Amino acid sequence: MSGTDMSWFAWWSEADWIIRSVFIILVLLSLASWTMMIQKVFQFKNISKFERLVRQYLLGSNSPRTLVLHHPVHVPSVHLAEELPDHAELSELNEFAGQILREKKLDLESGLTLLATIGNSAPFIGLFGTVWGIMHALQALGGVEQISMDMIAGPVAEALVATAVGLMAAIPAVIGYNFLLRKLRRLNALIDGNAVRIVNHWGRGD
Repeated sequence: MSGTDMSWFAWWSEADWIIRSVFIILVLLSLASWTMMIQKVFQFKNISKFERLVRQYLLGSNSPRTLVLHHPVHVPSVHLAEELPDHAELSELNEFAGQILREKKLDLESGLTLLATIGNSAPFIGLFGTVWGIMHALQALGGVEQISMDMIAGPVAEALVATAVGLMAAIPAVIGYNFLLRKLRRLNALIDGNAVRIVNHWGRGD
């Protein structure tokens, strides 16, 4: 077994339950953020593909009433076409469409709050672990008459692992949040454009 592996095992064996808990929490938060990012990327990609198909379908002078026959109903524009009432004024259609789209957009935003929370809180959780580790190390050295740098450097370096893990959890979450937010804005613009076409067609009785 290499010396690096031994140092990692030594760090874990010498850490108290609070440092271990901080480390486990940060690892779980990192896994949760990566899982959410991958899930949202595939979700946005899938819906964007179908929304573009819906746009081409509507631009081809096809009736929005037949959208559900050719496209998946989980697509926001298709769901809108399925839920719109047959007999209503244009103002009522716009209000009804706005309500449906707000609900669908909230569904698309789910998970982004988790990424933002992890990105904001993970560094502080790691910092807490570091402060606790340093305090624990200094208390252990309190009864030592002659303190050398080696005696201080080891425990402090072990405590700083918590900060490093906190940053490793936070940085991808922040980058992923900003990336997904930009993707969501583009997707919402596409959805809004399709919604306008659907309502206009519906209002004319197409």
